[in-house]
Amino acid sequence: MALRQSIHIILNPVAGARRPGLLHAVVERLRAAGASVTLEETAGPGDATLLAQNAAARGEADVIVAAGGDGTINEVARGLLGQGTPLGIVPLGTANVLAMELGLRARSGDIADMLLTGPAHLIGTGLVEGRIFLMMVGIGFDGVVVHAINPRLKRLFGKGAFVWAGIKEWLRGPGRDIHLVVDGREKRAAWAIALNGRYFAGPYVLSQSGDISQPGLTLFLFRNGGRFALVRYLIALGLGRVEKLDDVEVLPARQVRVVSPTGLEVEVDGDARGHLPQTIEQGTQILRLVVPSGSKV
Repeated sequence: MALRQSIHIILNPVAGARRPGLLHAVVERLRAAGASVTLEETAGPGDATLLAQNAAARGEADVIVAAGGDGTINEVARGLLGQGTPLGIVPLGTANVLAMELGLRARSGDIADMLLTGPAHLIGTGLVEGRIFLMMVGIGFDGVVVHAINPRLKRLFGKGAFVWAGIKEWLRGPGRDIHLVVDGREKRAAWAIALNGRYFAGPYVLSQSGDISQPGLTLFLFRNGGRFALVRYLIALGLGRVEKLDDVEVLPARQVRVVSPTGLEVEVDGDARGHLPQTIEQGTQILRLVVPSGSKV
């Protein structure tokens, strides 16, 4: 018998349009196992948080599921902080970083099994300007790229839209003079990433020792702002060797005040999240997340 009988799914229909068959197959498997499945769709930014809060307050669901990309998962997670109902995911986005972190494959059987019987583990969180993030904050290159994405192109071409925006930013010259205060120490970087786990931008391991199940952030400071330095950084990311580069500083961080340049774009869990200055902190609240059986998280 399934551990969970009542499953509430919050769907971002824009993300769902990219993988309509996957969600349909997951729901069919859940219902075939005897679970009651409720499906709600978001209508715009912020909806998923309110829908999650309301669903948790009703107390009827054994798990509340975010069906979408990492941005949708972030919104649902915000609605479940302080609630007893755990978060589940159906990865329908472009990068699906959290799914990579969990070792969850985009297969309907694996996802349905996880939602029905997977354990609910506690995970650490981070905060940007007091709002939760689960995976990452990017200031500089990736922040600019995410802000520049045309939503229509993202819907049509998925990762291709990010590649195109990245090429345009590379041609402009990607480096910035970013001023940070990390736990009271002044730092400078051309690009900065605060990480809550291991993965960044999809299947790429940025931090070999990162652990989303433990509180604490890892800060990556890329010092060289040149075009060819960025290419070297991205190659190292693909090889899982960023931490070995001499011009990348890696350090644990509890609080990061990113002071300037004012107006520089910031991305959080793959979505645009305003401009500098901003403050990034280790989260004070934990979240219950349903993970695959046998997951290392």
